[in-house]
Amino acid sequence: MTLSLISILAFATAAGQLIRIPIGTHGVTALDITVALFCMVGFLKQRFHLQKPPPQIIAAFIFIFIAVISLLLTPLRLTLSEYLLSFSYTVRLFLYVFFAWLIFSDAFGDLRKNLGKVFLLSGISFATLGLLQFIFFPDLNFLTIAGWDPHYFRTVSTFLDPNFAGAFLVLTLTLILLIQSHLGGGPGRTPRVFCIFFTITYFALLTTFSRSSYLMFLISGMTLSFLKKSRLYFLSTIILFVILLLGFQIYSQLVTTPRNIDRAQSASSRVNTWQQGLILFKSNPILGVGFNSYRYALKKYQLGDEQFLQSHGSSSNDSSLLFVASTTGILGLVAYLYFLWTIFKSSDGKNLYLITGLAGLLIHSLFANSLFYPPILAWILLISISPKK
Repeated sequence: MTLSLISILAFATAAGQLIRIPIGTHGVTALDITVALFCMVGFLKQRFHLQKPPPQIIAAFIFIFIAVISLLLTPLRLTLSEYLLSFSYTVRLFLYVFFAWLIFSDAFGDLRKNLGKVFLLSGISFATLGLLQFIFFPDLNFLTIAGWDPHYFRTVSTFLDPNFAGAFLVLTLTLILLIQSHLGGGPGRTPRVFCIFFTITYFALLTTFSRSSYLMFLISGMTLSFLKKSRLYFLSTIILFVILLLGFQIYSQLVTTPRNIDRAQSASSRVNTWQQGLILFKSNPILGVGFNSYRYALKKYQLGDEQFLQSHGSSSNDSSLLFVASTTGILGLVAYLYFLWTIFKSSDGKNLYLITGLAGLLIHSLFANSLFYPPILAWILLISISPKK
């Protein structure tokens, strides 16, 4: 039973955007559907007999409550369909949090003890699919018709985005190192299978050519080195980080420069989204413009052209905290920061998966809205309620 649940959840996570039901500029993925079904089954199985939720789950529900209020009191004049689409993300967020609560309440047997295996399996599958995509489908210009960015010779895997893909790969690398360590291996004594896993995942990360993900790798690696008090982890992190930077330079010289791809433009675009988020926050500082109504706010305040508003990137800010501040205001930002604080506190210094992963994610989330990306959100919530290791 537990094995089948692990396989289903891992498959749904690794499927990313490949299995997706489009709804306007939004969409419902295999992971969303799986979480919703698991919530229904788990709730019926428990019959209201749930354990008292841990602090991070309570904090998440507080944030969700403020998110609902922000949308109900939005200053935007939304149509019914726009309201429903905006509210749908709040429903999805609620389901992910409720799913974590059900697992914490042992609604799915030993699944709580095997959450690391779920994300290890999904991460390895994700990395393998990413390298295959990099080799056989390097030019993704054809995806622009569906609102995706035209990436060229970059690993995006099933997420269709190198930044989110890179973040998930770093989380997987963290799991690989820690799981093999708990099984008796260590630096220099890694079993062959974990060497293979690490190599595949590392090369997938390298070929994302995502600078924010490289930085996340450095932060997570340094955090792990500190927690493990390991000089070898520290030196390995530095060496592997330098290799990532060298790989990026080679990519720039061989791919971006000959094709006149302006990587500085992506940095300029990111700064522009930060400015957009600040403008929206200043215009509605208490409760924001309404959770997940970011795209409609950009349209109202004329902060983006029609082409940008139709793209996937216009649905959120490139900074998770700016996304929270602009859509839920000061009240939502305080509630969300409290949620993050309870997660760190819940680790009690022992859940190394969580501490190392989230430390890197906080830096990564300054450059991409990674904290709210569903597979990564699921990782944060589920690893936070897994047994401390």
